[in-house]
Amino acid sequence: MNRAVRIVIAALAALALTVLASRASAQVNATGKVTLLRVHDVGTGYGPPSDFIDVEVVVWLDSQPGKAFGFQLRNDGNLPARQGMLDLLRDALANNWTVSIDYLVPPGHANNFVIIRTWVTK
Repeated sequence: MNRAVRIVIAALAALALTVLASRASAQVNATGKVTLLRVHDVGTGYGPPSDFIDVEVVVWLDSQPGKAFGFQLRNDGNLPARQGMLDLLRDALANNWTVSIDYLVPPGHANNFVIIRTWVTK
């Protein structure tokens, strides 16, 4: 392979890595009391077009003012875990328990995020 072809391949590989890295989501944790728990129809989502999350369950935490977190509640392989997350959040709201969540922060999202894990503590 000649030098010019190697340079082009290296440049394309670097560009591909840059694109993939820019689309990556950071995983973050938050803890607090549930101040809002909303469940709505599939496809209605939450947030403005520039910060939209395609979810059916939305939660606000007292420790994260102005931010919303949510997850899908669809009839797929994730339904049992997500139904469990909804049940935990409902119990946390009813009993004033502290809830912790892990969520993803995709590039471009400022205030609305997708939950991937939930747990409660007393």
